[in-house]
Amino acid sequence: MINSGALTPSDKKSIEENAEILLADTPVIMDVAYTAKKLKWAASTWAGVETLIKEIGKEKPPSFTITRMGGAFNRFMAEYVLGYVLTKERSIIEVAKDQEQRMWNKKKYSHYRSLTDLTIGILGVGEIGQEVARLCNASGMTVIGVTRSQPSEEKRCPAVSQYRTTSELAEVLRDSDYVCNILPSTPETRGLLSGDMFSHCRPKKSVFINMGRGDVIDEQSLVKAIREGWICGAVLDVFQTEPLPEESPLWNLPGVIITPHIAGVCLTNQVAENFVENYKLYCENKPLKFQVDFQRGY
Repeated sequence: MINSGALTPSDKKSIEENAEILLADTPVIMDVAYTAKKLKWAASTWAGVETLIKEIGKEKPPSFTITRMGGAFNRFMAEYVLGYVLTKERSIIEVAKDQEQRMWNKKKYSHYRSLTDLTIGILGVGEIGQEVARLCNASGMTVIGVTRSQPSEEKRCPAVSQYRTTSELAEVLRDSDYVCNILPSTPETRGLLSGDMFSHCRPKKSVFINMGRGDVIDEQSLVKAIREGWICGAVLDVFQTEPLPEESPLWNLPGVIITPHIAGVCLTNQVAENFVENYKLYCENKPLKFQVDFQRGY
C-alpha cells in the first residue's frame, strides 16, 4: 500500500510500467491515472471520491477500474450519530461545564426526551446510512430515509420506517427531530440544504448532523438557520473548507458541536479486509465491490 506522502520517483515509474493492481491513497492514483500502462484495478484507501471525480473524471474516466473504501466506516459513523443524539438529549456537554463550576442544576436537566419519542431523517441511505438507521432504530427512534427515488422492496432497509425522495425533503425536515446528512458530493447534492431550506425545520427545531460532505449547505445558510432559530443546533464533522477557518462564526454559535472530520476513521486492518475481499473477487473475474461510478459521481 502506498500513501500520498511516500511516493518516490522510482515508485511512480515502477507503478507506471509494471502495476496491474494498485492499493494506494487517492492522490497516488490520480498521479498515475493516465500514465500507468498495465493497471487494471486501483483500490483507493479513501471513502470519498469527489476529488477523483473532479481531477481525473472531468475529461474522461481512466481505462482501469477504481474502487473506494467501503464498509469500514459504517459502524463508527453510526455510533457517532447515536452518541451525539444522546449528548444533545441528555445535555452532556452542559452538565460537564456545570461540574467545572461546581454547579448543581438538577431542575435544569430533569426534563429530557426518550429516544423512542424522536424521529431522525437520514439523507442518503447507502451502506453507511443503513447502519445509522439500524442503530437508531434499535434505540427506539423512528427513521425516515431519503433517497433519490423510491427503492425496490428487496433494497429497502428494514430499519427504515419510511422512505421519501429528495423531492419530499421539505416534509422530511418538518417531521424530523434530527436531520443527518450522509450524502456524497455530487452536482445534485451540492447546496441541497442551502438558502432557506432549514426554515422547514421550525416546527420541531431540529438538530442537524453533518458527516457526509460539507458542500451540502453553504456556511452562510447554516449560520442563518441557527441564528433564526429554525434549527436548535448542529453537530458538524465536515465543512466546505477544512480545517474550519478560525474566523468562522460556527465555532461560537450556541448549540453547535464541531468535530475535526473524525466521525469515521480508517483503520489499517479494515483497509486490508476491504482489499482482500475485493482481491478474491478480482481473481475470480467477478464484479468488484465499491466501484467508483464517474457518471453518477460516487
